[in-house]
Amino acid sequence: MKISSLRSAKLNALASYASFIVNSILSFFVSPFLVQYLGSSNFGIWKSIQKYMTFATVADGRATQALKWVIANDESNQNVLEKQQAVGSALKVWSYFLPFVLVFISIIVWKLPELINGLNSELYPKVQNLGVILGLNLLINPLIGIPDAILVGTNNGYRSTLIKTVGIILSNFFMILSSYLGYGLIGLGVVVLSITCLNSIFIFYVCKRSVSWLGIKNPSKLQLQSFLGFSFWVLIWSFVSKLILSTEILLISYLLGPQEVSNYVFSAYLVQLCVAVALSTGSAITPTLGKLIGAKEWHKARKVTEVIRETILFITAFFSGLILLVNENFVSLWVGDGFFLGSHTNLMVVLIMIQLVMFRIEGQIQDLSLEIRNKVLVGGIGSVLSFVLGLIFYGVMDTRVEGLFIGVLIGRVSLNIAFKVMVNQMMNIKTNYKSLVYLGFIVTSCYVLGWQMPSFHSWISFIPFLLFLSVCLFILCYFLFLSNESKDKILLMLKLR
Repeated sequence: MKISSLRSAKLNALASYASFIVNSILSFFVSPFLVQYLGSSNFGIWKSIQKYMTFATVADGRATQALKWVIANDESNQNVLEKQQAVGSALKVWSYFLPFVLVFISIIVWKLPELINGLNSELYPKVQNLGVILGLNLLINPLIGIPDAILVGTNNGYRSTLIKTVGIILSNFFMILSSYLGYGLIGLGVVVLSITCLNSIFIFYVCKRSVSWLGIKNPSKLQLQSFLGFSFWVLIWSFVSKLILSTEILLISYLLGPQEVSNYVFSAYLVQLCVAVALSTGSAITPTLGKLIGAKEWHKARKVTEVIRETILFITAFFSGLILLVNENFVSLWVGDGFFLGSHTNLMVVLIMIQLVMFRIEGQIQDLSLEIRNKVLVGGIGSVLSFVLGLIFYGVMDTRVEGLFIGVLIGRVSLNIAFKVMVNQMMNIKTNYKSLVYLGFIVTSCYVLGWQMPSFHSWISFIPFLLFLSVCLFILCYFLFLSNESKDKILLMLKLR
């Protein structure tokens, strides 16, 4: 890997981690305030509506996502016209799908009250109005998505990430203020829409200054057909991935109601941190990998893929162990005992997290081949299967939430196997099963030890204990999961300025 590529990967990773840290800290402090000012039920409604509305984004053709991977794969090519035509293709594809977006948003807004179990009929108009506001937000998202995709594809993703991080800070501040002043769910929607507009302006400005070839050219018929074909499969995958990421909340919302959604959000807080760190790490490195694949430098590409896999396993094992050891104390101190879902459910959620991170990273690598049809088909079958099995096991296990998670877990096994096989075939590499054995050891040991953890009644006593466990787990996972080459690459990135 060249020094310039390592430097870009480092900057992308640092920006992603900075965004993750800011978002995590704000979520930690802001969520209890939102529960206090909105009420636990309204907070659950807010989270549910956000998840449902994200499905409308798939109807835009996913042109921006396709553009990101096309630019990354073509980064070694110096043909400016082709890159500008790729931007033109993205805009045309987006315009083709715009009517579908409007129809899809309208249907979701209309059906929202029926998708949340136990919703008071008096809240129907408010829920639908909130859906309209978030729908407008989704309509302008592609405007921010195109310059953002260009920055990511050219290994400048850290620039847009920093802007969005500032947006996160402003958004959380104004959400608290809006809730405190009594504007409720509608106020939250207006805040989100306003911040998206500001982000789109600043990201376009930064992209214009950072990318010398930025421009739009009318694509040829062949280019447009090729882009549309890839964009179509990206669209289907986007729907599949959103279903995968939202399965648990959607099932809980539909089967149990908004209060249980709130409980899940707080119990899964550390889980979401792990997913964010892992996917941000993968996203920081994949543009470099895409450049190598586009240049047909397969030997270097295999090395980078191995580094990505080892790093993600290290991150996942560290968080898995920590969550199994401390999550009950963490949630109890944060918002109260009633928000923790239980030790057995905690294990199920951690196992689902491991599954999710593993096949999502493999999916990111597979995207760089620009041949994602098989991945999309397998992913679609697996996502539907996990959803259906979640419903079935929930009923079989006497409507217990553990049954829901077990069904999701079983349904996704095929995704882990199939995605890894696809990447192995594409890159001509083999799976390191020894690392998976180590991961199983970490999860089993920490689950058993979790039952022996003392109860803490204050943050003052809990935080030193948390830091001690974190250091021990970090050192153990560092030596178990990272090869000497991966350690060298990480240390080299840290030293670069």
